[in-house]
Amino acid sequence: MKMNLRYRVLLILLVSGMTCIPSFAQVREYPQQDISFTEYLNRVGKSNLVYLAERLNVSIADAETIAQKVLPDPELEFEAGSDNFSLGLSYSLELGNKRGNRIRLARSRAELEKLLLEQGFQDLRADAADLFFEAILQRELLGVQNRSYQYMLQLSQSDSLRYAAGEITENDARQSKLEAMALLNAVYTQEAAYQSALVMLNRHMGATADTLNIPLGDWEELSRDFALAELIKVGLDNRIDLLVAQKGTEVSAREYKLARAERRPDIGLSASYERDWHGFFPPARSAIGGVSVPLKFSNVNKGAIKATKLRITQSEVRERDMELQIQAEIHQAWYNYEAEKKKVFQYRAGVLEDSRKVLDGMVYKYKRGETNILDVLVAQRTYNEVQQGYLETMKGYAASLVELERACGIWDLCF
Repeated sequence: MKMNLRYRVLLILLVSGMTCIPSFAQVREYPQQDISFTEYLNRVGKSNLVYLAERLNVSIADAETIAQKVLPDPELEFEAGSDNFSLGLSYSLELGNKRGNRIRLARSRAELEKLLLEQGFQDLRADAADLFFEAILQRELLGVQNRSYQYMLQLSQSDSLRYAAGEITENDARQSKLEAMALLNAVYTQEAAYQSALVMLNRHMGATADTLNIPLGDWEELSRDFALAELIKVGLDNRIDLLVAQKGTEVSAREYKLARAERRPDIGLSASYERDWHGFFPPARSAIGGVSVPLKFSNVNKGAIKATKLRITQSEVRERDMELQIQAEIHQAWYNYEAEKKKVFQYRAGVLEDSRKVLDGMVYKYKRGETNILDVLVAQRTYNEVQQGYLETMKGYAASLVELERACGIWDLCF
């Protein structure tokens, strides 16, 4: 009995030494600050570098509109010889209102750039919202992993005491200890995923990763009800890409009018004064005016006109196709949103509570010696999977809501 007791003491010391695991993972500390969903989107709109670069396209298009208002420059000619000189002025008069058509085309293109910018901002806002939800998901998953580790750590410490008392075998004590170590590694991995998600938030805000922004919000309160028929009508009225397609048709029509105007010949007007003298003879003076009309034989080829006219038809077809695409995207987004809502309801209807009860019941039986550690580990992993599945479903539910609102061209998401 004495030899057995000594052997047991040595094993207890070995097991208890292995249970010296830190209760929290040691990670590098960064300065942190909380940020709300609304503030985050505001900073994305003001500081996202890609969006700021795209905004310059609007300024460039406005500058090009101003450039099209310039009138043709006159030409001044002067010639001189040993006994004569001439001074002339010429100007090209554009017919067909070419300048007006160029200005209107430039304005339409500037308006198109503004619509494209607005469309890009809507996509940026939706992507930024998805990243915000992703950061919350990684934060909640980290909480699940940490709680699971703490739970298993306490169980392994309890098992070391139970083993010392001779209530369980050495293998059970070691198994719970190994499971706690595996969960600690999972915490390390999840911490890295969470930190990476926070870095992406800074990236979209045009900020460095020196200070991490911690997202605030609780997506448990997210809930919306939509009618599919109303969403389709709203989408056809508000989708920016449909407005872009319509503006594209307008630009094609402007290009067609300009192409027709460019076929009109430009008339050249000129006026000159000449004077010459020869020794004792009186000087000769003359004033000359002229008009030049180019003979544009190239107008026989109407390929350019035909090409621009076909672009109008092409733009109209694309516009009709965009309407069908919008309706299809709204249908798909709505079906996905409804499916995610049902999945969330299923988890809340009892799956979460049942998984917790199973784990607590299995631990209770294990402490009473009615089952082994492997059954507890299976229940623990099942509980973790259910928790992770619920969090991922909530994130999918939030993402589907964002996608549905993007498909409809609306934004009333509060978080």
